Amino acid sequence: MKPNIFFIVIAAAAALFSCRKPDAVVRKQQSALSDIYLTTDGKGSERLFDARYSANNDTIYFDVPWYYPATSDNEVDLKKLIVRATIPTDATVTPAIGAVTDLSKPLNITVTAGNGAKSSYVIVAKKVGDYSITSAKISVTAEGAVQEIEGVIQEKEVIFYVLPGVDISGAVFNYEINKHSTASVAEGATISLAQEQPFTVTGVDGVSKTYTLRAREPQKLAYGAGINRKLWTKTGAELSFTANMETSITVSGDYLVVVRRTNPSKYSVYNRFTGAYVKEMYYPFTGLSFQIASDTTGNLLAASWAPKNSKFILYKYSSVADAAPVKLVDWTNSNPTGITGDGGVGRRVNIFGDLNKDAVIMATGGQSTIIYKWRIAGGVLQSNDPEIINYKSIAGGASSLWGYYAEAQPVSAAANSDYFLNYQFEVALVNGATNERSAALTLGDPVVFTMPTAYGTFNNANYLAIVKYLNSYDLNQVQMSLYDVTSPSKISLPPTDAAYPQFNIFNSDLFTGTANGNGTADICIGYSDHKQRMQVYMMLTNGGIMAHEFTTYAP
Repeated sequence: MKPNIFFIVIAAAAALFSCRKPDAVVRKQQSALSDIYLTTDGKGSERLFDARYSANNDTIYFDVPWYYPATSDNEVDLKKLIVRATIPTDATVTPAIGAVTDLSKPLNITVTAGNGAKSSYVIVAKKVGDYSITSAKISVTAEGAVQEIEGVIQEKEVIFYVLPGVDISGAVFNYEINKHSTASVAEGATISLAQEQPFTVTGVDGVSKTYTLRAREPQKLAYGAGINRKLWTKTGAELSFTANMETSITVSGDYLVVVRRTNPSKYSVYNRFTGAYVKEMYYPFTGLSFQIASDTTGNLLAASWAPKNSKFILYKYSSVADAAPVKLVDWTNSNPTGITGDGGVGRRVNIFGDLNKDAVIMATGGQSTIIYKWRIAGGVLQSNDPEIINYKSIAGGASSLWGYYAEAQPVSAAANSDYFLNYQFEVALVNGATNERSAALTLGDPVVFTMPTAYGTFNNANYLAIVKYLNSYDLNQVQMSLYDVTSPSKISLPPTDAAYPQFNIFNSDLFTGTANGNGTADICIGYSDHKQRMQVYMMLTNGGIMAHEFTTYAP
C-alpha cells in the first residue's frame, strides 16, 4: 500500500513550524504626553482650556476661566471637566481619561509605555478671574472739539499718545473689562493724565492687576511698525466654529468676515475690533464657497467652488451690507491645461488693487502648478476667460505639485505683476514676466509648512503675513508671522543672519486647536485710525482667531 503523501507533507510542515520560535514583538518605550487640554461636558473634543507645565514637566497646570465663555454667566464647575490628551502609540494612561472628572483637587495620572516605562504627572486646575483690559480710551477737548484717543494696551501699562499742547488734566476715561470684574476707576470718570495714574482691575477670584495709565507725545516712525499688541483671541467654540468648516477670513470696513463651507456656505460677520458676532452676509451662490477676499478699499470678492467643468463665479460686494452684489466673472472651469488630478478652482483667491479701478485677481488650480489670473483696468474686467500661468520653479522633489490650498498673492495691479506664491514646500517671490522664482523665504525648524498669505503696505513698508504650521502634522499648532518684504534682496536671508529680526519683524505666540485634517487656516490685514494702525487676523480651522495690532508709534 502506498503511503498517504498528503498526510506526510502536513506532518512534516507541523514538525517544522513547531520548532520555530515566534517573532518577538518589540514594544515601544515612549511614555511622555505630547498634548493635553481640558473641555467641558457636552463640548465633545473642543479644545477649551490649554495647559502650562512646571519646569520639570511633571506638573500640568490649567488656569480655568471662572466663567466660560468669559463674557457669559456660565460658571465653570471644576468637578465636571474632561481631560483629553495625546499619548504615544502602544501606551496607556491610568486612570482613564476622556470622561467627566473632578479636578477640584490635584489628579495624578501615569502614562505607561508598551515596554513598561512610566511617566507620572499631576494635573492641577484652578479657577481664575479675568483682569485684562479689552479697550481703553480717553476723550479730551482740543481746539474746541472733543477728540477720542485710543490707548495702546501693554502688559503692565496703557499708553495714550497725545499731541503737544492738548490739555489732559480733565480727560474722560472709558474702558472695557470683563463684566464680572471690577476696577479702581469708574467707567466715564474724569482723570488727570498730567501725571501717571494707577488703574487696578480685580477679577471675580479676588486677584488684581494694576496697570499704569500714562500719556506720551507720539514719536511717529518714518518707516514701518512700532508698538504692537494682541488685540483679541477667541476660540472656535466662542466663535461657533464647527469641525473642519471654517476656511477663510477677510476684512471690510470695521468687520471681519468668516467663510463657513456648509452646503450652502455662509459668510458670517464679526466686529473686527472685539470679535463680537454681528450678522450673516447675503450669500449669492446655491452651493459651496471656500473663499471671500477684499481689495485695498474694502470691496469684497466672493468666489464659488468650481471643480472641473463647473462654473467659477466671482461676485463683487461694496460692503458687508451689500445685498445685491455684482457678478464680475462667470467662467466654466474647462480644465484648459489638462490637470490630471484635482483641478478645482476657488479654494484660494487673492487680490491686489481696487476692484473699481485697477486690480489683479489670482486663483490657484487644485493639485497642479497652474494659476488663473484676471485683470481689471479702469474698473472694467479685461476678459472673462483667465490668463493661464504655469509656475516654472516648483519645489518639493518628486511631487511636482502644490497642495490644495496654495496661494498666489499679486503685489501690484500691473499686467505682469510679481506675486508671492505660498504652498507647502516654499514661500516664494515670483517674477511676473517669467513666472520663475526670484527668491524664497528660509523658515527653518520647527516649521512643518505654511499656506495662508496676506500682503499689505503700512507706514512706507510692505509686509507679507503668513501662517506657519509648527511641530506636528496634526496641523493644529500655528503661528502668525510678519515679514518686511520692502526690499526683495532680504527675502532669502537665513535666520542666522544678524539682519533677520529686521526682516521677520514679528512672530506671535503659538495658537493651538484640535487636529486639522484639511490643513486649513487663513490670514488677512486691516487698517484703522487713518492707517496709523494695522491689524492682522489669523484663523485656524478647528482652533479660532487671533487678532494682533501694529502702530506707527515708537516704543
